[in-house]
Amino acid sequence: MKITRKWAMPNKWTFTMKPIKELLERYVGDGTGWVDPFAGNNSPAKIRNDINKDCNAQSNMKAIPFLEQFEESSLKGILLDPPYSPRQISEHYKKAGLKPSQWETSSGWGAKIKDLTASRVQLGGIVICFGWNSMGLGKNRGFELIEVLLVPHGGAHNDTIVTVERKINFK
Repeated sequence: MKITRKWAMPNKWTFTMKPIKELLERYVGDGTGWVDPFAGNNSPAKIRNDINKDCNAQSNMKAIPFLEQFEESSLKGILLDPPYSPRQISEHYKKAGLKPSQWETSSGWGAKIKDLTASRVQLGGIVICFGWNSMGLGKNRGFELIEVLLVPHGGAHNDTIVTVERKINFK
């Protein structure tokens, strides 16, 4: 497993930060076979979703029904860059004109998204997770950790932590 630490200015558009953009270029390539349920405006995935209709996405669904539409083991890779905290979830929904349920601001919501992600990625496929922790999908969902990128931002900002995992078996 490779662990790298590269500094970058904080940016709400995660994929525009230079070290993250470089990592995505290595794994995602032209984005074919990749899905992003929280795409924002700069996702390299070919199939992009974001509940905010102002974002650069082909669909504007909540993440769970978006992921449910794909067949099991059908995707080459998934990018998971959801809002990182309950406050960010609430802000993201509000911007899209929605109100999140209590469940959508709980850990159960994130676990459901990870379970769906794990089931939709093909054997050997890649999942790249972004957040303030390095949990990723994990061994219990059939994944091995192959790379971690720590992106410190200085001052009181939390690091952006990126995990890259490969699906090695079906759980």
